[in-house]
Amino acid sequence: MKKHFHWHLIGMLLAVSTASSALAPSSSNVVMTFVHPERFTDFRVQDRNEWDSAAWFTRNMTEALAPTVAQQAPGCTLAFRFTDIDLGGRYRRDRSNHVRFYNNGREPIRLYFDYTLTDPRGRVIASGSDSATDALYLGKYTSEPVKLPFEEFYFEKKTLISWIKTKIHAPRAGVNSGEKN
Repeated sequence: MKKHFHWHLIGMLLAVSTASSALAPSSSNVVMTFVHPERFTDFRVQDRNEWDSAAWFTRNMTEALAPTVAQQAPGCTLAFRFTDIDLGGRYRRDRSNHVRFYNNGREPIRLYFDYTLTDPRGRVIASGSDSATDALYLGKYTSEPVKLPFEEFYFEKKTLISWIKTKIHAPRAGVNSGEKN
């Protein structure tokens, strides 16, 4: 009886694990590219060059944005083509190259990009040029646990998540998927 219970428990754990991983959004539903990041307003992260900063930004942002894209447009892929990025805050060379200082929002977040939302068949659902900006980011998230010292691009993630929730929606039945927003 005990042996049967153990195998039953293992089977249940495997089934739950498989089901939860199948439901988890894939970061492949978010794609990011950058047009001349060396020309961006403020995009160097710590002591990284712009291309390394772009790779680090992509890695952090796609993981954070994937669940929101999956919720707003299930099965779709959202591609960002960034044309300029101005991260919130600034590094102070006199103090530290690894700490970003936020001065009461005097350096707002500005993300400029072209975007394309495609369905699972690769058909374009929505596309355009837009921006996600936030000058009041320091006062918005006071009820959330303090993640700022531990989470790179925290405010930029929140800004893009807000943009996705406002602008990206699953196609409605009977709507031509070739329409642009």
